[in-house]
This record gives sequence, structure tokens and C-alpha cells, in this order.
Amino acid sequence: MTGSASRRRPASSLIRATRLRTSNRPERPSSCSDGPALRAEKLVMRLCVISGTFHPEPGGPPTYLYHLLPALMERGHAVSVITYGEPEQHDPAAYPYPVTRLTRRVSIPRRLLAFTREVMRQGRDADVLFVSDYGLPAALANLRLRKPLVIKIVADFAWEFASRHGWTDAPVDAFQTAHHPLPVRLLRVVQRWYVRQADAVIVPGRHVGRLVRGWGVAAERLHVIYNALPTVADDLPPAEEARRLLGWPLDEPVLVTVGRLAEVKRVDLQLRALAKMKRGRLFIVGEGPQRASLERLAGDLGLEDRVTFTGAWPHGRALLAIRAADVLVLSSRTEGLSHVLLEAMQLGTPCVATAVGGNPEVIADGEDGLLVPSEDVDALADALNVLLSDPQRRARMAARARENARRFSWERLVEQTEALLREVAHAG
Repeated sequence: MTGSASRRRPASSLIRATRLRTSNRPERPSSCSDGPALRAEKLVMRLCVISGTFHPEPGGPPTYLYHLLPALMERGHAVSVITYGEPEQHDPAAYPYPVTRLTRRVSIPRRLLAFTREVMRQGRDADVLFVSDYGLPAALANLRLRKPLVIKIVADFAWEFASRHGWTDAPVDAFQTAHHPLPVRLLRVVQRWYVRQADAVIVPGRHVGRLVRGWGVAAERLHVIYNALPTVADDLPPAEEARRLLGWPLDEPVLVTVGRLAEVKRVDLQLRALAKMKRGRLFIVGEGPQRASLERLAGDLGLEDRVTFTGAWPHGRALLAIRAADVLVLSSRTEGLSHVLLEAMQLGTPCVATAVGGNPEVIADGEDGLLVPSEDVDALADALNVLLSDPQRRARMAARARENARRFSWERLVEQTEALLREVAHAG
């Protein structure tokens, strides 16, 4: 790729496999036109995968890797994973590839040092360092390794960290040009540095792409590969049966939100919107640092009988919850490109989401879901009331959502990701 030639690296240790021609490829839709073109040469790679979070933890990066890595292995590539977690809490035999988990039970500097050393150790034999969500230790290790480096960026980490610690209240777009205190400026410098070390940067949508472009990443290194998921709806029961299985009411409208209970998700807005509505039960599927404060808020608003906190559920049960819902609600301050929205669309569950980040790239407002302004409780309540009061409109939106979900093709994501990894490895 352009820009990678300036690095001196040892010759790649790629294992050459049977060369396959990729003629008669399906034409990519314009919505994914920024992904890499498929190469005619097929090469088997050893991939060192680096992520701060991994299955069974919730969130976009763990979900993405959990589905992607077996697909890459099916294409002949070798995979190993480095992540955080407590080794004694996980069964290494649960995955068809080795997973190294490093403890979080130490200080952040010691944690970072241990992670960087592990990347240096395992990365020596890799053809590509493939990073999802945690670029700093990979970039530090790669100062010595000099390996091809691909980083997937799904959000502005500096903004998320600063928001979580009360250092900024700016929306993510305004954050890019705002004046910041010294700790935030340092975070942004570090983030820009490690992202710019990559030979290629994957983003899940155009909104994140614009953010990353503003960090000084050259356009030729930036690749939009839209998030997608394997088909999830085939073995799930209809909505009514899903409610019976979950023990949820059949005679009340059901709202569901699925995700980590963190400040950026703004689940408090859903509680405040529900308090303005005469009907509806809200089921909150997820766990996180804000659970206690959200439970207190639900009590303060008199919603004890209308809100259920389920805690974290396995992925299959969370999908059942989405299927059971009349409406899925997503009220985040920002999103890269939400896996939960894609799952809801595949399942035919209408969505109400904030018009932030990549959400408008997924939802066609008024066609297959509704978008509302960020942090607008009245608009959120109005949109939910509109859908709950009109079953026919929900049914029309559900049908369009299933149809439009096909734009986000899992097969295309795997092909484009493999092609980009191969291209970077070949150039290295």
C-alpha cells in the first residue's frame, strides 16, 4: 500500500498456497465501494490478532472478531489472539485458535508493558499484526518488529476516555476541534501517533472514517469496510414465542435495549422517555458501570414496574430479546456502526436510534426505522409512541429492515478484510 514502503522490514514469511483466480466476483454495492479490491493471488498468512476485549465480553470488537477469525481460518490462515482477561475464568479449548489473556488486575502501566512484551514475543512469527480496538501496544512493539500493521478503529478512544472521566462534555464531532486540558491533549497525541503507524486503517463506516482522516491518516491508507454479521434469524422463533420463552408479557408493548451500561450509551434517556409515555415495558439487556445509577433513576421516576434490568446475557439469548421486542432502542451519544442495529434489522425488529455516528448509515429514517436528535428526551418519547401506536407501520418497517440489512453482507466483509490483510502482508 502507498505509504508503507518507507518502512524497512524483513521479507515477509508468507507461506505460499495454491493460487486461485477471483474472476466473476459479485459487484460491490456503492455503500461499500471504499473496501479493498480482491487480489488474484491467494496467500496463507499467520495473523497475530490484538484486541483489548474479546469474547465472551460484550461489545462490537469482541463480536466482530468472534465471527471473523473462524472465517479467516476456513480460508487457510493461522490465527492467534492476545487480549486482556483473567486466564482462570476462560476455557482455552473453547476456541479453534490460541488465545492469550493478560490480567487487568495490575496498574495500567504494568498492564501496557506486559501486553507490549507479549505482542513482541508472538509477533515475531506473524505475517501481519491485526489490531481491533487496542493499537498502542501493537504500535510500540512494532517499533522493533517492523511487521505489516493493520488497525481497525471503531470510535474515538480519546473522546470516550475523556467523556467517561468528565474531562469533556462535547459531542464527538465538536471534540475534534475543541480546546482541551492537558490530559486530553496527551490522549489525542498518543491516539494519533499509534493510528498513523498503521499500514492500513479499517473503519466500519464513513463517519468514523472522517474522524480518522482528521487525525492525519492518509486517504490511501484508510479503508471503509462496513460492519456486518452472519445471518442470525434462521433458527429463532417468532416474536410471540420468543416472549413466552423469556417470560415477558404478551399484552404490553415491549421495548428492548442491548449493550454495555456505560455513559456513552445514554440509557438514562430511555428511562426519562419511558416516564413520559403511558404504555410500554423496557427491558435493559446488559451490564456495566452505570447499572446502579440507572436503577436508582428508574426508582426515582416511578418505573420499578415498567423497567427490568436483566444483566448481561449470552449472545443467543440477547438475540431472542431483540426478536421479542416491538421496538429496539439505541440512544447512544455516538456509535461507530452498531452491530445491535444490524442484528435488529436482520430480525425484523424496528429501531429507534439517535442520529449520531454511523447510525444514519444503517437506518433510513422513516423507512426501516426512526432517527431522533441526540439527548432529546421528548423526541425519543414521541418516536417510540409513534411506533407503538401503529402496528402496521412497524410491520412495514420490519419488512424494509430485513431487506435493507442485505446491504451489510458478511461474505463481503470477510472477502474485503482478507484481501486487505493479504495486500498489506504482500507489500511488507
